[in-house]
Amino acid sequence: MTAHTATLPLGEPLRVLIADDQRDLLMTASILLRSEGMVVETVERGGDVAPAVQSFNPDVVLLDIEMPDRSGLLVAVELAQRYGEQCPVLIALTGHKTEAARRLTAKAGFSHHVTKPYDFDALVSLVQSAGRQAEASR
Repeated sequence: MTAHTATLPLGEPLRVLIADDQRDLLMTASILLRSEGMVVETVERGGDVAPAVQSFNPDVVLLDIEMPDRSGLLVAVELAQRYGEQCPVLIALTGHKTEAARRLTAKAGFSHHVTKPYDFDALVSLVQSAGRQAEASR
């Protein structure tokens, strides 16, 4: 991976919000994405996602589905309703690998479904691609 490759076409760094109650995964992903030149904010509770989206204005949100205080599925639906076409690209982080789980995350508004444990190199590539998707939709 090459550092500082995660910029949008206008030269702005890609802004990523990570929401996960598994602190080790949260910290590892944030360090990795920052090393790639992204601006990263993190939250550990589902209830903190919407306020963080409003204040941070991320291009991409990596959102754990199973957080104890609030389901990532519910948060995704709320974000999609609130922001419509201006909603950040949502990437589901989950331990569920089934096709039914993929359909459920897609129905909730997620653009991508990543199964834990995930390959960090693949995650970086996906986030970069999702950032380009976000810029194209604006």
